[in-house]
This record gives sequence, structure tokens and C-alpha cells, in this order.
Amino acid sequence: MTTDIAAIVGAAVKGLGFELVDFERAGGGMMRIFIDKPNGISVENCVDVSNHLTRLFAVENIDYSRLEVSSPGLDRPLKSLDDFRRFSGFPVKVRLNTTVDSRKRFDGWVERVEGEAITFKLLADVIASTKVKTVKRSNAKSKTDLIHTGRIDGDVVEEKRITVMLDDIDRARLIPDV
Repeated sequence: MTTDIAAIVGAAVKGLGFELVDFERAGGGMMRIFIDKPNGISVENCVDVSNHLTRLFAVENIDYSRLEVSSPGLDRPLKSLDDFRRFSGFPVKVRLNTTVDSRKRFDGWVERVEGEAITFKLLADVIASTKVKTVKRSNAKSKTDLIHTGRIDGDVVEEKRITVMLDDIDRARLIPDV
């Protein structure tokens, strides 16, 4: 039944011009809906979606006790290939279902998506305990215009890449740029 409700919610949210990022059904009849759109989500957007879903649930006779509608936050989860394409060039924290290149967890940048494969650009393990500078180009307009430098004490650090299939990703989240 959860899948049917998720499909109903997804269609309704899409019809209102938003993307359904995540749908959670918690104990006690609680539903959490996370929505997004390219320019971000406002409180008014959440209110509009909440009001629409409340009416829709009444018509569809969907039982729930509490409904929460919100943005996915700065550490937005990435779940689909479209998510990874949209956030290409952004820093992410990834946890895998399986070990790839002796890793189950890593931080890196989404480099590209080809078919079902996602390639992440990492910095070598030597900098794991060292801060990597993220600097903005003088003409930068967005996070995708950031330059990630891999220099430690004047030495250039070798970049490393990992390519995984979408099904091998247990969880991926954006790393907030604060």
C-alpha cells in the first residue's frame, strides 16, 4: 500500500510543479513528504502542497494522522540518476551496499553519469585528515563553478575516481556548502 500512496503523492506533487524527493511513512500514521524545485522551496510552497495533499487524501480515503511537507534540506539525498546528473560537480557523501576499491564510504564530487554508472572524483587518501580548500572562481555564479584544490604544503595531490552503479549506492547526500 505504501507504494500506491507514494505514486499518488508523486503524481500530485509533480502536477503542482515540484519534484518528490522522498516519501516516508512513519509509525502512528505519520507521513513525511520532501519536495524540491530548481530554485528551492519556500514555506508557502510547503503549505500549498500540504493543503493539496490533505484534500487529495480525503478524496482518496487515505488514512494518516499527521502530514509534514518540507524541503529536503542542504544535505539533500540523491536517489535517482537524474539527481546525480542535476548535482554533477557538487560534493557528496556516499555509502555503498558493497565494497568498491576497498571502500564502502567516501566523500567526493559527482563527476558524470553514463547509463546506470555514476563516476565520483575523490582526492587521494593522504588528504583524508587534511582540509581540502574549496575556492570560488572570481566569476562563479553557482556551486558548480567551485574549484576544488588538492594541494598540501605546495604538493599536488593525485585525484582518484570511483565508478559505481546506482543499485550499489545505499545512501548519497549532498555535503552542504556553509
